[in-house]
Amino acid sequence: MKKLTSGSNRILSIIALLFSACSGGCGILGGGRGPVPPPVPKDAVVAALRERADHFFTVKDGSASLLIRVRTGENTAQQHSLGAGFAFDRLRPGLWLLADKIGQEVFTLLANNDRFWLKLPRSHEIVTGGPEAYYKLPYLIYPYEATLWFGSPEWLGLTLEATQMHVEPEYYTFDVYSAGQLARTVMVDRRTLTVTAIAEYDLLGRLSTEVLMSNYGKADSMDFPFHLTVTRPLQGCSMQLRLGSPKFNQELKAALFEPKDWTDWRHVDLDREPLSSVKGLEAEQ
Repeated sequence: MKKLTSGSNRILSIIALLFSACSGGCGILGGGRGPVPPPVPKDAVVAALRERADHFFTVKDGSASLLIRVRTGENTAQQHSLGAGFAFDRLRPGLWLLADKIGQEVFTLLANNDRFWLKLPRSHEIVTGGPEAYYKLPYLIYPYEATLWFGSPEWLGLTLEATQMHVEPEYYTFDVYSAGQLARTVMVDRRTLTVTAIAEYDLLGRLSTEVLMSNYGKADSMDFPFHLTVTRPLQGCSMQLRLGSPKFNQELKAALFEPKDWTDWRHVDLDREPLSSVKGLEAEQ
């Protein structure tokens, strides 16, 4: 995707996706929510985001839903609508995701720091890997990514001296620069001071990951997005996660994010082997 060149133009594609994602009405585009308040200083926006992050540690939901779209050709895509169990520990960081269809387990993802274990019951395989392997499975969410989305404004880079804040009609838009190059754009709703979109750019200036955060609801007196859409345009895939009945800030045992005893399962080390070695993903390739 061609790099957009101004603060206003950069968010056009994000806003278009927001309208598409919220065609049924999700309350993040300002319709019927009253007038937009006057602009506030950058420090006030950052302080509000920091306070919210300081009150969030874990989330767990056994009644979530998952939609994965994978482009398999020039104009075709595979869609997988799945039930899901989801858990995330921001401080570890750790991620657990179980996907099932009609009561049958499709896959379970365990991720702890920069390592993951992907359980594929259909092929009786365990796929493991680290940072390099993640690039071969772009529709996975990485713990460090979720930490970024739900973490403090410092983690997003909003407090960096080079970061620029623009006041848009409905949003504050933060342009985060690293070594003089745009690395990230963050959109914050002016009414609620919640993050609604994050765009990540690669070293060539291309949009690499786009995250939409919507359907905010109250969670332990803080606002939390119940709907996440993660798109990786360069890889042609996207993932939508909708929370159902999440529980927040409960203690999550370390074993939830750690490998189990899978000694009789076929093991594929995706750090050393190609994606084609994974029999359980043949239908996705």
